[in-house]
Amino acid sequence: MKQKSKKLRTYLTHFPVKSYIEADILSKESTWRIMDRIRQAGAKGITAEEITQQEQIPVSIVYTTLKELYRLEYVFLYPRQKKEKGERKKRFVCERGSWGKYGIDKEFDAIIKVNGITEGIMDDLRQPIMKIFDEIYEKFSSKRELHQFLPIKDTNICPNCQRSHESMEFFYAMLLRSIDLMITESKEIKDFLIEKGYAHEEQP
Repeated sequence: MKQKSKKLRTYLTHFPVKSYIEADILSKESTWRIMDRIRQAGAKGITAEEITQQEQIPVSIVYTTLKELYRLEYVFLYPRQKKEKGERKKRFVCERGSWGKYGIDKEFDAIIKVNGITEGIMDDLRQPIMKIFDEIYEKFSSKRELHQFLPIKDTNICPNCQRSHESMEFFYAMLLRSIDLMITESKEIKDFLIEKGYAHEEQP
């Protein structure tokens, strides 16, 4: 009996929109249906014909959408050298950069890179974050109510980066949510902002 494949999870639900072109393509319901179908296909990818058949979207819309998504680097083509012998159709795979990614001002990003700020932060955080990730994995593996949220293992490895996009998004979501709560709700951050002149004490 063939085992039913597990549905890939979405841990983050936003996309960075950097242009009117991206806003236009992402404003269409058909685009989201196509992107979700590509995502669910996982690392093996999916053809335009399969999307048309499974989603009942006109083939012309599917091809036009895939062309735009490819140009905007939301998807990539499954590497030709890794295809099975005799396979000729193009298969589209979800690009990891489009899932769980954020947008940051280019000028700001450039100046903090040039000044070594991001590298310094990464050096300081690398060991504690990896320790946290290991603890998160152990907790989700051992608790029944959490185990269902773990990414799929082994069978969904990207043919380009040789990593699971789903697992990267899982750990990214855990870290992002924790940082968000710390910055917006912790007393330590509030006191820090008051000290630096970026916040005021609450009036009684």
